[in-house]
Amino acid sequence: MPIDWAIIPIILVVAVADAILLAETSFRLEASSQLRILAGLIPLAVVLVICCRWRSFPRTTHRLAHLARTVLALVLFTNAVSILSYILTGILPLPRWDEALATADRALGLNWLDMYLWVTRYPAIEASAHAVYMSLGPETLILFFALELLGHHNQARAFLLWFIVSTIAALAIGTLVPAAGAFVYYHLPVASTTGYVAQWADLRNGALCTINPLNNQGLVIFPSFHTVLAVLCAYAARPLRILKIPLLALNLLIILSAPAMGGHYFIDIIAGTILAILTISLPGYILSGKWRRLNKNMRHGDVPVFSSK
Repeated sequence: MPIDWAIIPIILVVAVADAILLAETSFRLEASSQLRILAGLIPLAVVLVICCRWRSFPRTTHRLAHLARTVLALVLFTNAVSILSYILTGILPLPRWDEALATADRALGLNWLDMYLWVTRYPAIEASAHAVYMSLGPETLILFFALELLGHHNQARAFLLWFIVSTIAALAIGTLVPAAGAFVYYHLPVASTTGYVAQWADLRNGALCTINPLNNQGLVIFPSFHTVLAVLCAYAARPLRILKIPLLALNLLIILSAPAMGGHYFIDIIAGTILAILTISLPGYILSGKWRRLNKNMRHGDVPVFSSK
């Protein structure tokens, strides 16, 4: 089953939702930033067309075509869903859940504030945690490149579908369970310098109506999308024999850094882990139901259920 059967309609639905909401609300896109994003897609489209038509080097052009198509879909979806996230945050300012999330942490015997104060007591640890936390974006892109260029196209497509499904799920949950985050809840000075805090507050009180796609922040606290994506990256890297262990270690560190660096409650991390596991488990069943085939081929480090031929 070609993965485009699932991915293209999802991107179109999100883009149409953006267009409708932009037309019906006071939100507006910053045109120059949006045009820069779209202009950046032109070279990818050119590479894709050339690789699909130029057959002189079948292996190279085939892999480059897969990579260009994947990155195009990734950028288009990320741009569209980030716009949707901003609009939904602004038009649905539901009551905050910070007290409930902090209470859940305490019920689990976990003290977020003590953890944060311990981390900030050691500048080297804090700086290292920040660097690890910020590495997730580049790691995700590098992983897509590695999977496609090394010929693991099915795994790359599955990873892309997992990313899309989990992003939409996290956005839906985060919209219904909004939270300002632990930085705000515990009245820490770092809240004033954390980008998403100001944007989240301005969206909810109506002060921010112009969306700059090049300056979008992650607005979802519960569940932690950093945790979701770290789990997905670790799982998607399994075919990469040399990299899979280092990436597993890196993603474990990313998850450990998320509470202190992202202002996530511990319950956010738990919810993010559960969402990632469900994301990996459900799409294959929903789209095909061929669990035997999926499990057989996953032992070889690939996921042909989502293959694109």
